[in-house]
Formats: sequence, C-alpha cells, structure tokens
Amino acid sequence: MPDPGRVLIAVGLECTDRPDVLDTLRCVESVKAVFAGRGLPVEPLYVRSEDFPGLDRVRETILSGSPLKIFNLFEGFSGDSGKEVTFASMLEKLRVPFTGNPSVALEMCLDKAKAKQRLARRGILVPRGVFLQKLEGAPWKGLNFPLFVKPCFEDGSVGVETDSLIQDAEGIEALLRMKLAGFPRGILLEEFIPGNEFSVGFLGAPPYEVLGVSMIDYSLYSGSLPFLHYGSKWDPQCTEFHEILPVLEEGIAPSLRDRLVDTARKAGEALGCRGYFRVDLREREGRLYVLDVNPNPDLNEDSGFARQGRKRGYSYPEVVERILFYAD
Repeated sequence: MPDPGRVLIAVGLECTDRPDVLDTLRCVESVKAVFAGRGLPVEPLYVRSEDFPGLDRVRETILSGSPLKIFNLFEGFSGDSGKEVTFASMLEKLRVPFTGNPSVALEMCLDKAKAKQRLARRGILVPRGVFLQKLEGAPWKGLNFPLFVKPCFEDGSVGVETDSLIQDAEGIEALLRMKLAGFPRGILLEEFIPGNEFSVGFLGAPPYEVLGVSMIDYSLYSGSLPFLHYGSKWDPQCTEFHEILPVLEEGIAPSLRDRLVDTARKAGEALGCRGYFRVDLREREGRLYVLDVNPNPDLNEDSGFARQGRKRGYSYPEVVERILFYAD
C-alpha cells in the first residue's frame, strides 16, 4: 500500500454505556494497531457534541498537518446519528480523503424510508410497509402479518427489540404508540420476511469488490427469535449473542449467491455507496428482498465484516489497509 502520510482516525466521544458506541471506540484501537504495526503515523481524532455546529476545533486539527487521510469511524452520537452526515460533508468541503461512504450515501442510508423508496424505484424488492410519525387510524390494515417494527433513523439495531416482531393485531396500537414515543422522528412498520438472512460485504467503488456472503439459518435455533435484535448483537448476557453465528460462503447454492451479489450490488449503487458497506437480504419464495444497507458495518477484528475478509483470504490488517486505499 502506498504511504498515505499522516492518518487520523475520527470517532465520536460521548458519555454513554451503549455497547454499540463503545464498540466503535474499541475499533479505533484495532485500526490504530494496524497502522502502528506498519510504522505509519496515526492518531485518534475525537469528535464531541460541543464541536457542532461549526466543527472549528476539528477542522483546525485536520488542517494542522499534511498530507493526510481520515479513517472515518465517526457515526454521530446516541440519539443523533445524523451528525455523521454533517461531519462527512465537512470533510468533502475540505477535500480531505476519508474512508467509507460519502455524505449523500450516509444521509440516504440513515433514512430507511427514503432508502426503500429509492431501491423500489430501481426495481429492487423491499418489504411492503409504511412510515409512521404519528398513529392515525389502523396503518397496519392492508399489510400481511407478521409485521416488523423498527426505527427509521437509527442504525446498529438500536430500537430493534424482542417485541419488534408482531404476530397479529392484538395490542399492536399500544406497541406502536410506545415505539413512536421512543423514536418520535418516525418508525417503519413492514411485512416480516421469514427465512434465511444473508449479508453481502463490499469494498471500493462500483462495480465493487465482493468481500463475502454470510448466511443465518434461523431454523437451526428453534428457541430463538427469527431475527437479530439489539441484545443478540451487542449484549454478552444475551443467549443469542453467543449462539447465533452466520456461516460464511457455505450452504449457499452458486446460483443463489450470484443473485444475492447482483441484488446487493445494485442496492449499493442505487444509494451511492462506496468505500465499504454491507447489504442485508432475505429470500421468500425465490425472491430476494433488501432489508437494509449498512454504510458503517462494524470493523473490529471479531466483526462479521472482518470474518468475511478472512474467508476471502485477507488478514485483518489487509482489510483495514484496503479500506484506507479506497479513501477519496
């Protein structure tokens, strides 16, 4: 890899005990160790809520030395993930190369309702559903149970809990009111797509480098819910956290893998993704549905993205270096 010069690892710093946020701080140390092992000058760039709206201190730190690249791990703050768009936009105006997705892709992916509309217009299947900011009438009418409810403007499975799967109309109104109270910017109520769940990881710019394809077969876990909720992703005290593990490049027919990659690639292109990202899909009756496009998948050494890289033949340092190589 060509010498990138000075590297700053941007990350949000806040007082919180949320494990998904703390995991990002852990990722800073993992990435820092990779570059330190290569003898590259690297240091963290902590972004705080008080830096907004002007980001003057951050801007001064970035411009205080050159050349440089930003390894961008900043994902906003708890309850305000949209700040990641503001930060990326600032980097673009400074013309500083940074890893990951551009501000337009981050903004699109953070608004799940808008992203679904864009994908549907491109002919990509998404679960049928409605976007709700307030509860009027019975918005679930016309949708087929079971239904799934999730926040529209969160990532990292924040707000996806054990009660997110709704089997019938009993109690649905009270549940939706509770969800709206917790996430007043809006929620999505969608038809639940049962079956295997797939994740496709990508690097670079269109047509992208396929990092790998993972699968979760929920039929193997009869005592667990048929989806990953916040606890099953982030809480070591949760049984599913240890039990439900995706398999990599196994048990997937070659023809299905080709379709998964093709659909996921088209989804990434539709939303303007580049650098690195992950697309989650499910299959129902032979049709592939895009559930989510994640522009900030976890990059820790024990993450699914890193495991996909190792299956492809990349060591963890090589995955990190390739992400930095694609920074622009």
